[in-house]
Amino acid sequence: MAVAYYLVTLHAAIAKNPHRGLCTLTDTISCDAVLASPYAEIAGLPVALIGVAGFAGLFGLAAICLFMPQWGPCKLRAALVLVAAVGLRFELAMTGVEVFIIQAVCPYCLTALALIGGTFLAALWAWRCGRFASIRAGTDHA
Repeated sequence: MAVAYYLVTLHAAIAKNPHRGLCTLTDTISCDAVLASPYAEIAGLPVALIGVAGFAGLFGLAAICLFMPQWGPCKLRAALVLVAAVGLRFELAMTGVEVFIIQAVCPYCLTALALIGGTFLAALWAWRCGRFASIRAGTDHA
């Protein structure tokens, strides 16, 4: 969430001054180029803000899975995997836009990609472990 929130603040700063050089290392490694592009917003909403909401949702689901297992742990873990997969697909699509259309990449966006990738793998692992545990116990809830 912190990386996505930082990108929201960068987006706002770059909107005020697109040549500010907040995160420009080269012409191809540049948050400024990415965040100043028309692809940095969807319907006027910064893409990074969508990331903040997505990571907040994942955090909430993970907290519920961890602290309230009586709410149906396997189904919640499956939902966690699904939400993380949607986030990973979205982040991969946005990275594709950076690489192939904008022709510049943002290090913070790549960090967000790595974080959502790790979150997806952790959620998948937790779901699979929980599923195997419930099968062994004879109570498959998936």
